[in-house]
Amino acid sequence: MEKTRMPMTSAEIGNLWMAYMANSMGCKVLSYFNRNVEDEQIGKVISDNQKACQVNLARIKEIFEKDHFPIPIGFTDEDVHLDAPRLFSDTYYLYYLKMITGLGSIFYTIALPTMAREDVRGFITDAIHVSAKLFNEVADVMLEKGVYVRPPVIPYPEHAEFVETTSFFNGFFSGKRPLNSAEIGQLFANLEFNTIKIALLTGFSQVAQSQTIREYFYQGIKINKSQIGRVSNMMLQENIPPAIPFGFTVTNSTTPPFSDKLMLFHVSNFSAAKLRNFGDSIAVSPRHDLARVLRRKKRTAWKVWMETHIADGFFAFVRSPLSRVSVCVG
Repeated sequence: MEKTRMPMTSAEIGNLWMAYMANSMGCKVLSYFNRNVEDEQIGKVISDNQKACQVNLARIKEIFEKDHFPIPIGFTDEDVHLDAPRLFSDTYYLYYLKMITGLGSIFYTIALPTMAREDVRGFITDAIHVSAKLFNEVADVMLEKGVYVRPPVIPYPEHAEFVETTSFFNGFFSGKRPLNSAEIGQLFANLEFNTIKIALLTGFSQVAQSQTIREYFYQGIKINKSQIGRVSNMMLQENIPPAIPFGFTVTNSTTPPFSDKLMLFHVSNFSAAKLRNFGDSIAVSPRHDLARVLRRKKRTAWKVWMETHIADGFFAFVRSPLSRVSVCVG
């Protein structure tokens, strides 16, 4: 007797839809990277990530089709121009892959506890494992090539201690303690994310066809530079070197390898991921001044994302039927 197939929940639909669109975009971006990469090792990492995107798309599509659920309208060959001159260096590809495999691991891990159906849980679980494997593959190549930027190293404590007074939270007045390891790690992660995103925005701003979308990317560069300055200053005040990714370049090409639609969707996804990063940072940063800086950054990012940064891009989408992205509204 055939088992009754339970309908997907809103959480399952939403996460699968988002995963489909992200993997659809990833396939096109990585196909362009694969076309002009020069280093053989980096090329293999790109190919492995591209294959993972293709597998994810096929599995999500299979789940949707069995439920007679509409397939999202993802990105197509019209959204990528494989013969366009290269826009980023091979080293940037590594930093980019390190970031997206990390973001993929976070996305799927957060999604798993909200999944009920066995087939959906199976896909999400496999995606977590694959994302972790790909991240480790990228990290190994970066370490071998000497471009992996490690978070700051601090002295080991001599013994474990308990928090005895509320001065542990001081940040504005006297008695301010040094940043702890978790706080330093979060500041570094924000620096790394912003640096990689600035390079992406710089490249996209050179090739975007729409003036509205180009201004949207310029605004993003300005915001990310400001945030890097604030975080770097805080680390320098604590005598901690603000290490950032290095050794990559953005070329001077003005020939678009991607459609404005794809680039806009990409940056929007990264902006959403940054908001999540700020939330994570606040949660593990008990020192008052640090938490305040991070909350201010999150409010700024949210305000821009909702009122201007994303709104400009959304209106650009609406104005052009050729650049619309499918959404699931339930």
